[in-house]
Amino acid sequence: MKLGRMLAVGAFLSVAAASAADGPPPEAFRTVDPENLVLIDTKYGQVAVELAPEFAPKHTARLKALIRAKFYDGLAFYRVIDGFVAQGGIGEGTASTKDHPTEAADLEKKWPKLKAEFDRDFAPTPTFTPLGNADLMAPEVGFEDGFPIARAPDEKKAWLIHCPGTFAFARDNDPDTASTEFYIVIGHAPRRLDRDLTAFGRVLSGMQYLQKLQRGDPDVDSGVIADLPSRDPTIRMRIAADIPATERPSFQVIRTESKWFADAVELRRHPTSPFYFRKPPPVLDICGVPVMVKRIAPTSP
Repeated sequence: MKLGRMLAVGAFLSVAAASAADGPPPEAFRTVDPENLVLIDTKYGQVAVELAPEFAPKHTARLKALIRAKFYDGLAFYRVIDGFVAQGGIGEGTASTKDHPTEAADLEKKWPKLKAEFDRDFAPTPTFTPLGNADLMAPEVGFEDGFPIARAPDEKKAWLIHCPGTFAFARDNDPDTASTEFYIVIGHAPRRLDRDLTAFGRVLSGMQYLQKLQRGDPDVDSGVIADLPSRDPTIRMRIAADIPATERPSFQVIRTESKWFADAVELRRHPTSPFYFRKPPPVLDICGVPVMVKRIAPTSP
């Protein structure tokens, strides 16, 4: 509808137009390490995920090993719940496992369960940028290298936040049972999952393709899609570093410790657009602050 479009445009301009009229300078971006860039091919398009190994080194290593073993190729997003998550793998711990009896039989032998990495020790770092206002779910929140994180200074712990686009491993009831199954947040921010599951990445591009995935019924087998042909496949998953440089995409992420980002955050906190005839409270939700990403297409030799 025209009115809806006007509202959306007005809200966007209030954040972006004034602070980024000329765009951020090149030095305000960092290039994503291709060793930490996961590319997921779906029938709708490619999803790019940046990993954060410093938060979960063992889970990151496991995911890379699974991808390089082509574990996920030809499997599917078997549990997709509208407004919540899209989960992929063989369906470990769900009725979906029966669809892959051979893989399931040797699963734990090949891919032993991992010890949880729900949080990590932290020390003050120059790349952490606090959001600047209180948070309902954590003592302190902010950004580190583009990732939304929370910190508990008294505990000296830090963890990734479950914002839309967060990439994490699923598990059973026991905390130390993650093995092969992953999920991506496709709806609201389920912050109640923070520090209860191991999150170690975020989507950089391709959320629109995840939103097209076939949904399951959350009231039937926790959203597992029983009809196999209805499931959308994970056609292929790759680590960008394994693709020739002339064939792989690359991504640049705004440095969240930069002045440009700080100015953009403050403009969002105190919008100057005339669209806001009634000024909103100067309080931000960590998951509502966009982090600019640029995709750089492959270049021919």
